[in-house]
This record gives sequence, structure tokens and C-alpha cells, in this order.
Amino acid sequence: MLGWTITGESLHEFSTWRTEVGRSSVTVIRDAVAVAVLQTGPVLITRRTLVLGAVASALAACGSHSTKGADAGGSGASGSGNNNAGGASGGAAAAGHSSKNSALASLAMVGDSITALSKETLQAVFAQMGFATVTVNAEPSRRIEAGGKKPMPGLDVVRFIQASAPPATWVIALGTNDAGLYVTDADYQKLIDEVLEVIPKKVPLVWVSTYRDDQLKGCEQFNLLMRRSLKDRGHAAVGEWYQQVTKSKGGILTHDGVHPNADGILVFADTVRAAVASEVS
Repeated sequence: MLGWTITGESLHEFSTWRTEVGRSSVTVIRDAVAVAVLQTGPVLITRRTLVLGAVASALAACGSHSTKGADAGGSGASGSGNNNAGGASGGAAAAGHSSKNSALASLAMVGDSITALSKETLQAVFAQMGFATVTVNAEPSRRIEAGGKKPMPGLDVVRFIQASAPPATWVIALGTNDAGLYVTDADYQKLIDEVLEVIPKKVPLVWVSTYRDDQLKGCEQFNLLMRRSLKDRGHAAVGEWYQQVTKSKGGILTHDGVHPNADGILVFADTVRAAVASEVS
């Protein structure tokens, strides 16, 4: 575990959640934060994201007690596939956030298993940022163009959301499962262009960079092309997940070298938060 230094002020930040989750849940949250406090790690995240991550973990733990027999791993993946996932919780938590910034009206994020694992924390972070409606659609093994009904290709999901309920802000976390499966720049560029063509250029966009130990060259190739495309598009930012993993020397990943561990989930959520904030603030 990387660990962070937490002050009394940080603990106070989630004291207002008492009315939302109850005293017993707050105890769980406080314990979760205490466990995370070990030492200052090489990867920095905001204290607020750490606290919100603890809140999300506690709420998920409390919810699991009321759903006996549910598979922990499976519920996270399948639940993340709902187009309305996070809409209710995001709207409720963000009810107190009034903003003149139209980009905060709604946010949609489409991703793969990395996003699915981080879903609860992401929803808490987006709600705290003030997004009135949040949609997180993520499935394991999702690719951009290839796929069928499960997982549905990310491109198809982006098209569906844009056609049915176009968000004011977009976050894309796709490409990890495509890295290394193509050879030429043109192949990767085609995938990136197809996604960008669906999203209106006036809409703020974040695309999270890819990382996996077994396909580093492919990830770097994809990330370079994606970064160039976002620069050309404008009104877009890169969520620097690749850089965060590299900086931590893999310390925020599980043994498979692809998926975030408990610390990595917090770092991933905060990485996305920082990129989104750069475009909507």
C-alpha cells in the first residue's frame, strides 16, 4: 500500500456525510481512512478523493450486507454496464451543487474493467465536483470497435449514449484491451477517430491513457496518437493514468500488471478528476 498522510482537517471533510450514511457507516469510513494512512507515497492524490474513496467503499460495503449471495467481483462488472449507473447517486449527492457551468449538467464515462473496478469512487468524485447526472458504463474486456453483446464495443456504447442522452461532458477510458493487437499507426488512429467523430467538438472531453505491463509498446503507440488527436481537437485533456502507474513503479496495480489495486483505484479516480477539472473549471 502506498499510503498518504491525513490530517484532522481531512477527516472533518467527510463529517457532513453523517446524515447521508448514518453513524455506523461513518465509523466504517473512518476506519477505512485510518487503514490508508501509512506513509507518503510517490503518487499524489487530493485528500478529498481519498476521503470520497473511503466513503464509496463504506457505502458499497454497507450495501453488500443487504444483498446476500451477490458475487463481489461480478456485481461490480455487470452493474457498471448500466447506462444509468451512477445517475441516481450522482444526482442526489450533487443536489447541493448549483453551478452556472453548463458542462456540469451531466457527465458520461465509458470504459473497461479498470473503470468498472473504480466505479463507486468515480461516482463519488464526480458528484462532489457538482455533476448533476453521472453515467458510468464499463465492462471487463471491452474494446473500442471489436466485440458483441457482452461486452458491447465501447464505440457502440458511446454512439448510443450520445444519441439517446448526450452528456455535457465526456470521459473515455478505452484502448487498454486494444493495445498490442494492431500494428500500424493507421489502425489505432482509425479507432480513435471513430470515437472522436461521435462526440461534438464543443463538448469537453477527457480520454484516459492506457497502461498494461504486457503491452507497453502498444500502449505507448496508442497514447501518442490519442494525445495528438486530442490536441488537434481542442477542448480536451488526457487523464494521465500511464504516467501515474509508471511513477509508482507498478505499485498501484494488482499482480496482473493491468488492473488497479485498492490504492490504484483512488489514484485512477483522482487522475480522471484532475483531467475533468481542467476542462470544466
